[in-house]
Amino acid sequence: MVFDAHALPVPDLGLRCRTCGYPLAGLTRPRCPECGRDFDVDDHIPDGDYPIVILNGAEVVLSPEAADLLRVYRIPYMQSTGPLERAYGMTQALYDHCKLAVPRGRYFEAIDLLRRASLGEPLPAPPDLTTGPDWHCESCGEENPGNFAECWNCGAETTAAKAEAAEDSPS
Repeated sequence: MVFDAHALPVPDLGLRCRTCGYPLAGLTRPRCPECGRDFDVDDHIPDGDYPIVILNGAEVVLSPEAADLLRVYRIPYMQSTGPLERAYGMTQALYDHCKLAVPRGRYFEAIDLLRRASLGEPLPAPPDLTTGPDWHCESCGEENPGNFAECWNCGAETTAAKAEAAEDSPS
């Protein structure tokens, strides 16, 4: 099952209208009923290829629990630090304050999983973790482990993942 942040009614992702702050969860059309502003959920993703995850208005700190959850659902992630930490090198004390960053295309899926886990809600079934053979990316030529659906280097999907996405899309 692929998570769709653009589905209507709007899924509960903690999103709020950028004009008036009205909660967008549950709306049946992409227009704020409070101020009338049209919205696109993608406008709520922070800038960058690996944006820092924001949940309930706060940047998410990379914790072992969050890392384990994302690993189970095969969502790539990385730790993001501020400019001072990068300039002076990282220490264990600073590691405790690293922010969680995920690929732009998996941002809302990560938010949904983290939100459900924090509320104790049931999680969807994780993907099949059987590992296929290692594969070479058609875009950049990088070798990737068999359990990766997208290239770790450039983010391109495997041929199998593209075929699976094509099967899931309505004709």
